[in-house]
Amino acid sequence: MIKFETFEHGADIGIRGYGKTISEAFSNTLKAITVLIAEKIDWENVNLEKKIPIKIEAELLDELLVMFINKVLTLFYIEKILFFEFRGKIEKKKDKYILEGEVLGEKYFTEKFGCGVEIKGATFTMAEVKKEKGLWIAQCVVDV
Repeated sequence: MIKFETFEHGADIGIRGYGKTISEAFSNTLKAITVLIAEKIDWENVNLEKKIPIKIEAELLDELLVMFINKVLTLFYIEKILFFEFRGKIEKKKDKYILEGEVLGEKYFTEKFGCGVEIKGATFTMAEVKKEKGLWIAQCVVDV
């Protein structure tokens, strides 16, 4: 199963994460972001030493995804941590969706990861979270 992919969208780039659960699909969008930011990744030696709690609430799943990606990008630019995984849950409570857990990664060093694309933020362009043939898909376009 493909876990994530990127796709061209005009001057910007689309990201898409797949998963058996909605949380796994969101987690795999992080991997798509990571391959854009970092020029080189040794997936066998990723160190998930940094853990940051995260909680986001939104009325719609696509809104939750865009807010999640933007929060992770903000953390990347402030903390200089390259995130590889989300561990947690996404639940619907009353009239909103709640994402709660932690994002995991390691300190970003250009010597180790190189410099890829600078991502300005996630947009609502093509933003969608859906279940299709038993598989969750989370996607949006990021502004580069």
